[in-house]
Amino acid sequence: MVIAVEDNPNCDGCGVMRFRTLSLPRRVASVVYHAGEGEPCRVTGWGPDGPTPAVARKVADSGDGIAWLVSGGEWGVRLKAASDPAAWALEAEGQWGEPYLVVAGRDDMTFA
Repeated sequence: MVIAVEDNPNCDGCGVMRFRTLSLPRRVASVVYHAGEGEPCRVTGWGPDGPTPAVARKVADSGDGIAWLVSGGEWGVRLKAASDPAAWALEAEGQWGEPYLVVAGRDDMTFA
């Protein structure tokens, strides 16, 4: 699988990333985001027209063996705290974008 997210209003781009997939994609609703304090976050895909489904699939990871790749729309994924009731929006405080996420374990995700 190839992920190619260019710089966009949601996030900085990532160039071209290649992953060897080990499963079919499944819709994902939330992840534990470990870049901060390991907080549970809602996740959605993001594109020029706003929210799109976010999906996760098992991938081969050189460091951990097997990980989960969470990807979204043309503009990556968008996250917010699980307790945040605000609608998805680029202007919303407390929301941020990433080109994709690599999640170590199945227990760090909730499937939709």
